[in-house]
Amino acid sequence: MTASANTATAGTAWTNLAKSPVTNDSTGVFNALGFDISSVTVDAHDATGATVYATVMGFGVAHVYRSIDFGAHWLNVSADLPDAPANALLVDPNDANTVYVAMDTGVYVTQAITTCATANCWSVLGTSLPNAPVTALAAGAQLATGDGRRGMLRASTYGRGIWEQPLLTAVSLAQPAIALSPAALTFAAQQQGTVSAAQTVTVTSTGNAPVTFGSPAIAGDFAETDTCAGVTLAVGLTCSFSVSFAPSATGTRTGLLTVYANVSGGQATVTLTGVGTAPASVVLTPGSLMFAATVVNQTSAGQIISVANTGGTAATLQTPVVTGDFGLTASTCGSTLAAGVSCSVQIAFTPTASGTRTGTLTVTDSVGVQTAPLTGVGQAPATDTLAPPTLTFAQQQIGSASAAQQVTLTNSGDVPLTLINAQVSAGDFAVVNGCGASLPGHATCALSVTFVPTATGTRAGTLTVSDEFRSQTVSLTGVGVAPAGVSLSPVALSFAATGVGLVSGAQAVTLTNNGGLVLDVASVAVSAGFAVASSTCGSTLTAGAACVMQVVFAPGSAGAVTGALTLTDNAPGGSQAVALNGTGVDFTLVASGATTATLVSGGTAGYALLLNSVSGLSGSVALACAGQPAHSTCTVAPATGALGASQSVVVTVATGLSGVYGISPGWALLGLPLVLAVRRRWMRGLVMVVVCCGVVGCGAGREIPGSGSGGGTTGTPTPSGSYNLTVTGTAAGVSHSVGLVLVVQ
Repeated sequence: MTASANTATAGTAWTNLAKSPVTNDSTGVFNALGFDISSVTVDAHDATGATVYATVMGFGVAHVYRSIDFGAHWLNVSADLPDAPANALLVDPNDANTVYVAMDTGVYVTQAITTCATANCWSVLGTSLPNAPVTALAAGAQLATGDGRRGMLRASTYGRGIWEQPLLTAVSLAQPAIALSPAALTFAAQQQGTVSAAQTVTVTSTGNAPVTFGSPAIAGDFAETDTCAGVTLAVGLTCSFSVSFAPSATGTRTGLLTVYANVSGGQATVTLTGVGTAPASVVLTPGSLMFAATVVNQTSAGQIISVANTGGTAATLQTPVVTGDFGLTASTCGSTLAAGVSCSVQIAFTPTASGTRTGTLTVTDSVGVQTAPLTGVGQAPATDTLAPPTLTFAQQQIGSASAAQQVTLTNSGDVPLTLINAQVSAGDFAVVNGCGASLPGHATCALSVTFVPTATGTRAGTLTVSDEFRSQTVSLTGVGVAPAGVSLSPVALSFAATGVGLVSGAQAVTLTNNGGLVLDVASVAVSAGFAVASSTCGSTLTAGAACVMQVVFAPGSAGAVTGALTLTDNAPGGSQAVALNGTGVDFTLVASGATTATLVSGGTAGYALLLNSVSGLSGSVALACAGQPAHSTCTVAPATGALGASQSVVVTVATGLSGVYGISPGWALLGLPLVLAVRRRWMRGLVMVVVCCGVVGCGAGREIPGSGSGGGTTGTPTPSGSYNLTVTGTAAGVSHSVGLVLVVQ
């Protein structure tokens, strides 16, 4: 380092700052591990050039240092920055208290750099930066932001381009401004180690927009309390600083009060001057006390101020006086204090209101008056507002959980609410504690309650929420209802045998909702071979209601058919079914021999047919013949066929008949066996018609006796021609026919 850069020559001496002390770091040394220094930045707001920042590229070390004495001493201001290399630093051109740091993990910012040495102060700046190290930062105070302001920050990344966003201090055309009166303070000679009476600096908002103040900084042997920090001051209003002088050495002492605000340049300063005189005989140590935040009306731990006589003679003391929200809790001081002897007073803080509270310890002695400023912060106590006082749940199916309802716990105090516990009475309710064991100040949290009824009817319970102060209850009420229920009647349907391709008569299935909730019917499915012909059932069925479905049997093939009518719904189990069964009936009737026969009137013709159906069928097929010519008969044997197997069928046509006039027993005995023989032996190819004709006579020359003791028959010739005969089988409404041809010569 050199402070003579503008006039430096080859012989100019440079100071090595590499091992400068760090006053708030456990290492005690600047960059103790010797990582690369990625940047050194001089704060342009400091006209002296004494305010300097340095960033370090490394892990497990301090990443940002700050010095206000040209690097002779450093402060570690890394605070809560992530443990990653820092690559660059930029002081906001509008506000010396706003600092940006470029790191491998993004861009971070603080608007209170002077507090970073003792408290967390950094936060991530903006969103949407690419996942790449940020290597450099640049500010353009006059660059337009696009929203009526000026001031842009640009960040370059490693391989991912340059990105920009408005500075946190980007200013509008309307500019806040402040005036400080006086602009300089000069203190009278003050005994070394004592604190002077305070002098006031009045700050007036003189711009055309409100002024927002940051945390001030004061350097040198001076201290301040103020009403400005963190305040937004409307135009024309004022706030103030109380500055006291506590010289640490004799001689002229100088300092600087820096007021940070959103004004042009980001700050205003008051120069401070005073003269320290030889130490007084009575010295207060420390010269001021700062108390930790304390809950209103509670008393802090005591802090000690030592009263020492550093002179050569005894001093007389009056009783110490404490003002403000502070009290003297103990004292070892008497009415005299010998030379070289000290005593002590213990002071405690009992805030009467929230916010910053101030007071003074005054010790009047034979030399003069010594004072020590006292400062503390009062915090409002925690609260535990619980709302609403009751929860009412809608009807809920037993055994199922309702949607959650929220109970809100609010802490409007400044300190956390502790020892939070939530539980519900045993039974039908459950709670999820979203608050945990404590709730920060000025925050809310939710307790989620669900209703899980264990029985029908009105159900009641209690939510109990306890904390460090008390227990509160919320009444819980809900109504449990039975789930949607299903009753199907009957549970099985049997259909009469039905011909394939035909539809049976309908049978009714009644659906009843015997539960407590609406039944939602998602689907109704019917197995193949069955169908719902009509239905009064919709997609929902209210509790206690019933509807009817008409089911029919429509077999597509012969044989036994089983299936089910299946409902998918929201009742327990999810589905219900009615068993369905029926038998499909079908058969074939085909000729198994010649389908054309030729004869002369008076002759008999036979045809062979085959009746066939699948095994397992039961029932019968009615067989009939039609289309025979005049004076003839057509008989089918058997007249009723059995289903379930293959069966031979014989069709016999007898011609030349007109009636029976009393046939003699001899004729009857002779003719009957012959006819039966013809019918029995047809399938074997035996043509018994020849035998018959040989006995009773055939052809046109046939003659039937007309008299005799046994009577006789008189025949009427069947007309010659070709005749189409139809043999029809009928079963369960299904009919099949075979066509035959009879030729009469």
